[in-house]
Amino acid sequence: MLMSSTARLKPLHLNMINLVMFQGVWWLSILYQNSALWLTVPLLLLHFYLSLNPLQDLKLMLKVAGFGFVFDCALMFAGVFQFQQFPIWLLLIWCHFAISLRYSLMFTQKLKWQFNALLGGVFGCLSYLAGARLEAVVLPLELFSSALILFFVWLVMFPMFVNISRPQAN
Repeated sequence: MLMSSTARLKPLHLNMINLVMFQGVWWLSILYQNSALWLTVPLLLLHFYLSLNPLQDLKLMLKVAGFGFVFDCALMFAGVFQFQQFPIWLLLIWCHFAISLRYSLMFTQKLKWQFNALLGGVFGCLSYLAGARLEAVVLPLELFSSALILFFVWLVMFPMFVNISRPQAN
């Protein structure tokens, strides 16, 4: 007889699995882009299989990933980003990032919004700069201008995403 996912895994284990999955999806997506979808999509499905609350995770994923991907597309059309092919892989990164807010990034829910803003500004920006360095995305603007735009975008977006991820916010 199969045990339920809650009987198999403790929350700490889910957080660690989520951390490894999110990092794996980021690297696979950045290095192999749309060619990595055959791995990143099943990892997303695996999360929902293991989740203690798949419906809550799905709602969060739709909100955060939907907004984030649309906003990235707006930045793409505004000329801040360029991609060789339409980045479906970026949507998968957004999906996994959204879920990580309730698992491996759950600690951010206890931080003040100002600290989350700073974390978002720095690490959100660095994520895109690393993607550019690894040639997954082209930043056609001067590097400093691109970094400044991304810093301020993530300075606002990350605390908003953390707030949305709080259980009482759903």
